[in-house]
Amino acid sequence: MNWGTKIVVGLGTCMLCIICAAVYMVVKNTDSLEETDYYEKSLHYDEVYLGKQNLIRDQAMPLVRVIDDTLCLDFKQELNRGQLKFKRPADNALDVTLPFSTTAGSYRIALASFQKGSWQLEIAWQSVQTNYISNHQIYF
Repeated sequence: MNWGTKIVVGLGTCMLCIICAAVYMVVKNTDSLEETDYYEKSLHYDEVYLGKQNLIRDQAMPLVRVIDDTLCLDFKQELNRGQLKFKRPADNALDVTLPFSTTAGSYRIALASFQKGSWQLEIAWQSVQTNYISNHQIYF
C-alpha cells in the first residue's frame, strides 16, 4: 500500500467518525438545559424571589431530615400547605411533584418508592397567608 492510499483511508476514517458522532448527537437529542420551560419560569421569578425573601425575613426555614426511609419536615408554624418538588439531577424523568398539607408543624413522607441517591428538594408552601420557598439537597 502506497502513501496516497494511506492518506485516502485516513481521511475516509476521519470523515466516518465525524458522521457517526453527528448521527449520535441527533439521535440522542439531549439538551444541557436543566429546565425545559425556563422561559415560563423566568416570567414568574418575582414570586420565587419573594418566597425566598419571606423565608429569610421570617426565619421560617424548615428542618429537613431523612430518617431510615422517611423524609421528615419540621416547620416553624402550623397549618402549612404546598408542594414538594423532588428533582433528580442524574435523570429528570424521575422528577416528582407532590402536594402536602399539615395541621401540625411536621410532615412525614415515605421514600421507599424513590430511587436511592442525590435529590434536590424544593418546598413551596403557604402558611398564614405568606408564601415561602426553600431549596434543600438531600441524599438517601
